Amino acid sequence: MVRVPRHAFDKMVLLGKNYLEHAKELGDAVPPKPVLFMKPPSSAVAAGAQHDTVQARLPANRGVVHYEIEVLLRLNDDLEIDAVSLGLDLTLRDLQADLKANGWPWEIGKVFRDSAIIGPWVDLKQFPKYMEEEFVLKLDGQKVQHGKGNDMSMKPEQALAYIKEHFPMCSGDVIFTGTPAGIGPVSDGQLAELSWGKKLQYKVQF
Repeated sequence: MVRVPRHAFDKMVLLGKNYLEHAKELGDAVPPKPVLFMKPPSSAVAAGAQHDTVQARLPANRGVVHYEIEVLLRLNDDLEIDAVSLGLDLTLRDLQADLKANGWPWEIGKVFRDSAIIGPWVDLKQFPKYMEEEFVLKLDGQKVQHGKGNDMSMKPEQALAYIKEHFPMCSGDVIFTGTPAGIGPVSDGQLAELSWGKKLQYKVQF
């Protein structure tokens, strides 16, 4: 596990509601395009290598924290996708729901220490069919989320073009592409396992 250096990259851009079934499980209206928001590098922690165990601290006394497994994309110097991974977008769900209900921005429900967990990177050339391979999240040995990139409403190249319309992107930036259905609460002491066929496996200890 490595604590992400402050200047390792400029930002993380995240897509919300990019899987139809996830939007439905939240009871939200499905937007014509995914919602975009950002997290700073200071909120990230990363796996150093395959089969690593990331230590992630959950915020205390701030309500329910939900896990959301996501396909991650990394940009190269040409601002194109050069590697993929799996990550977790952690969310203070009670706080986010309250802010949304009042029509207020909900960024503070998304940004906190260790709220963005980044897995080991797999070079795109070594995983050309990553959109077709099922990814899985287990919590204490039980499968809680799974999906395929092909289930995304907005696919990676289209999403990257969409993001570039709104944000100045930089080399090394990370894109979280949204989560499939099956989100739920995570608590201190639980162990998460993320896997993507034979290409990627790592764990997160909460």
